[in-house]
Amino acid sequence: MSVTMSDMRVTSRDFQRDFARMKAKAKSGEAIYVTSGAEEFVFQAVKPKTWQGALKGKGRITGDIFSTGLDWEASR
Repeated sequence: MSVTMSDMRVTSRDFQRDFARMKAKAKSGEAIYVTSGAEEFVFQAVKPKTWQGALKGKGRITGDIFSTGLDWEASR
């Protein structure tokens, strides 16, 4: 098992034995490369998708956002 600054390479056996630590490293943003024979896999945390900012810059509010366009009067 070797560790470099930018990534972590482990065997599949070490990955299974120490899954909790691997999961914590992936959660912190580190990519873990798991080798099994001639194959190599990447284990990393996925950022959750949010709708916030999805339409940033796509729409524009015109006019007064507090007005509905309907006339009304306040009653006492």
